Amino acid sequence: MDSLRQQLLAKRLDLAQDLGLQAQLESMLTDFFNHLKANCVAIYWPIQGEPDLRSMALKWLLKDSSRTLALPVVQVNAPLTFAPWNEDTSLMKGPQGIPEPQAQAKFIQPDVLLIPCLGWSFQNNQFWRIGYGGGYYDRTLSDWKDHGHAFKAIGVGYRGLEVKEGDWRPQKHDQALDSVLLV
Repeated sequence: MDSLRQQLLAKRLDLAQDLGLQAQLESMLTDFFNHLKANCVAIYWPIQGEPDLRSMALKWLLKDSSRTLALPVVQVNAPLTFAPWNEDTSLMKGPQGIPEPQAQAKFIQPDVLLIPCLGWSFQNNQFWRIGYGGGYYDRTLSDWKDHGHAFKAIGVGYRGLEVKEGDWRPQKHDQALDSVLLV
């Protein structure tokens, strides 16, 4: 599995350099955010070639004062929590070295989670995300389902990072996504 992740990461880093794909990504995200019916959306701070949603998400946020954006806050081996974020939010590096809202931020539960995909697969009529292997998003989705929180989990990634059935199979702990945004 580690070699699959390494291959996907190398390919994603190459795809992230493609200016044509980045223009398509911006167009897709503009359309997505223009049609999004949610009050609180969680995005992620992009690392290692992940599609960058921040500018489009901030434009969405500024169109309506009742909207909230959130970023994940990591506690090692626990479900993610989410804290409000905008361009003025003070950030600090979390356990993985990724910027996140400062520890004293209040936590919120988003209606929509936009989740980065290292790779993705469509199996058993469901979308699946392949991540870095830490299980943070899987734990979070499972925990929220167990507690009856209504939300949509949407993967964000590149079409070229599809992993076919047979090359990877979801494990018992993996959580299906509601949909994926692919460029």
